[in-house]
Amino acid sequence: MPEFRDSRIGIRNASLMLGVTITELREAILSGSKIHGVIPPKPLFNAGQRKSEMMFKAGDIMDCAESIQNISNQRRS
Repeated sequence: MPEFRDSRIGIRNASLMLGVTITELREAILSGSKIHGVIPPKPLFNAGQRKSEMMFKAGDIMDCAESIQNISNQRRS
């Protein structure tokens, strides 16, 4: 799986992996707030004609999703 961890993904796929909407993820990044108790990773760069498409390293998003899951599991215990 190391190949996927190093790949770049857009904000749409990142939001799907984190279980939030694109708007929630974008606002959390821009405001520096947390998503389900975890600060989301910063985008690698902004792509597209208007530089509005955030691109992330898949591994960073996977680590964030794992942290969210761990917090969720702790709250259930």
